[in-house]
Amino acid sequence: MNISPEIIGLIDEIKSDKTHGASQLARQAVGVLKLAAEHSQTDSTGEFLQEQKEIGQRLMSARPAMAPIFNIVSGLLSSISKKATEMDLDSIRRLTISKADELASGSLQAVAQIVNYGSELIDDGDRIMTHSYSSTVIAVLKEAFAKHKHIEVIATRSGPGRTGERLAQELGLGGLPVTFIDDTAIGLYISRVNKVMVGADRVCADGNIINGIGTYQLALAAEKAGIPFYVLCETLKFDPRLKSGEVDLEEKEPSEVVEPGRLPPQVRVKNPYFDITPLELVTGVVTENGLFTPEEVISYMKKQSAKGD
Repeated sequence: MNISPEIIGLIDEIKSDKTHGASQLARQAVGVLKLAAEHSQTDSTGEFLQEQKEIGQRLMSARPAMAPIFNIVSGLLSSISKKATEMDLDSIRRLTISKADELASGSLQAVAQIVNYGSELIDDGDRIMTHSYSSTVIAVLKEAFAKHKHIEVIATRSGPGRTGERLAQELGLGGLPVTFIDDTAIGLYISRVNKVMVGADRVCADGNIINGIGTYQLALAAEKAGIPFYVLCETLKFDPRLKSGEVDLEEKEPSEVVEPGRLPPQVRVKNPYFDITPLELVTGVVTENGLFTPEEVISYMKKQSAKGD
C-alpha cells in the first residue's frame, strides 16, 4: 500500500527527533494516524484499516525504546479494529479521528495530574538535579516554582544528544535558577541536591526504567549520597510486554560522540541513547494515579500483564 510522502516524512521526524520526550512523541504519533485518516484515499473499510495498521507499524518501530508510542498507537488500532465490521468507511474514519483526539487528550490530562503530585514532593528551598529532556519534569518544576517555592535546579548536559541544553533553556526562560553541568560532574554535585527527578521512556515488565543515557549513573550516585530518586511518568509508559534486557536501546550516529576521522579505524565508537536503571535504585514513580513505590510498580505490571493474557 502506498503511503503518502507527507506521512512518511512525519514518521521520519519522530524517528530522528533528538530533543522531545516520549510522551510528546507519542501524542505526535497518534496525530500522524489522525492526519492519515483525514486525508485517506482508500475506497473501503478494509483498505482503510490496512493503511492505518501499516502506518502504525512504522510508527511503533520508529522509536523502539519509547513505550508510549507503541501503547498509544496499538491502543488506537485495537479500538478501530474492534468496530470495523459494523461501520462503513466514513464512520470508521470519523471514529479514528475521534479516538486519536481522545488518546492525546488523555495523555495531556495524565501529565497534568503528575504535575500536581510531583510538585507536592518539592519542598521550599530544594535543589533538584535532573537529567535527559522531559516535558513532564519541566512542567513539575515550573509548577513548584509558580507556587512560590524557592527552588534551584541542576541540569546535566545529558549525553551526546545534549538534550539537557533544551531543558535548561526552558527552565531558565521560565525564571528558575539553573546550574548547567556536564554529565561527568554528576558525582561532584550530587551531594549538593535534595532530590533527583527524571522522566522515563519506558517502565519495563521487570520494573526497570529506560531513560536517556546516563540516568543509571545518576541513580547510582543518588543512592550513594542517600538522595531520593523519583521517576515522573504517566502509566502510558508502562509496558508489561518486555523486560529491560529485551528492549532496543537505540544507537545514534557515532559522530555525536567524536568527530569522524579523529580516532584510528580500529576504534569502535558507540552512541547508545538510552540506558537501564534498576527499580531498586528508584524511590518512587510518580504517575497520574499518584506515587507508586517500587513494590507497587511490580504489582501494577503483574495486573497489566494478566489483562493481556
